[in-house]
Amino acid sequence: MDVLCIGEALIDFVSRERGVTLVTATQYTAATGGAPANVAAGLAKLGRHARMVATVGDDVFGRKIQHDLGEVGVDCALRIDPDHFTTLAFVKLGAEGDRDFEFSSGAHDYLLPEQVVPEDVQQASVLHYGSIGLRSPQSREATLKAIELAKAAGVTCSCDPNWRADLWPDHDAGRAAMLEAISHADILKISDADLQFLSPDHDSNYGEALAAVGFRGWMAAVTLGRGGSWYQAGDVTGHVPTPYVQVVETTGSGDAFVASLLDSLLDHRMDIRGLDADGLRAIMLRACAAGALTATGYGAIPSLPDSRGIDGLLRMVNIGETNDR
Repeated sequence: MDVLCIGEALIDFVSRERGVTLVTATQYTAATGGAPANVAAGLAKLGRHARMVATVGDDVFGRKIQHDLGEVGVDCALRIDPDHFTTLAFVKLGAEGDRDFEFSSGAHDYLLPEQVVPEDVQQASVLHYGSIGLRSPQSREATLKAIELAKAAGVTCSCDPNWRADLWPDHDAGRAAMLEAISHADILKISDADLQFLSPDHDSNYGEALAAVGFRGWMAAVTLGRGGSWYQAGDVTGHVPTPYVQVVETTGSGDAFVASLLDSLLDHRMDIRGLDADGLRAIMLRACAAGALTATGYGAIPSLPDSRGIDGLLRMVNIGETNDR
């Protein structure tokens, strides 16, 4: 197994209308989502063996998630919960394809510790998780169990903490969960908005902000949307741009970035310390291209690119050198 993903698998209802509220919107695209599930799908599309551990409801949406993930080649380990409906997320689009979320929370909170199979974790090269998995007592126990097993087995831990205000009525609890998730990570991907939420005093000094939030891992990438990505690996820091595309909506772009990043690092046997500055820059450019391509369609999984698509976009654009921060 290349990557074991654990956490939320849900259905995104993405509004196709802009300038409306979730109350007045009338047209939605239903798509399988959830950050860890999207990463698993992105890796499968890139030819990796990715397994997804999650809980879904015993309903049509749970069956859709199983179908959609299986269709792209994800090795699904989904528990069907008869007592809770599949989690739904309603997504409103802004003028630039940015999003606001409202959740109808459900089965994703009932990920159970017994779903974490020690042999699966130990056989993976990477364990990928987020912070939403720390929201409920049972999913928190399951996520921390997977992380503990990974650490004991020398499996790389990859984390993408996502701030979703609608899921955390207690903002302090949500912030604490994100910080805890970060503290275990060897590889961290975080958006600039989420990093600003966690460390508002450091503005765009990303190195200081990462230290302030307790990241002590090998590699961090701060995604900046159209502004590209800042990254740090050991003593090497840099910034790469994002190729220009016509943005439709950005759901899953960060997850495509993570999938491409992990795919490239797996090519190097996760030897981040063995990569030189040029190698790191090439990996980050590729991840930004994957994220950009995902923003050109509705719904994350249908828009996640394969290697041919990423290669094609990189050939089409002329990305010049940028100054490191």
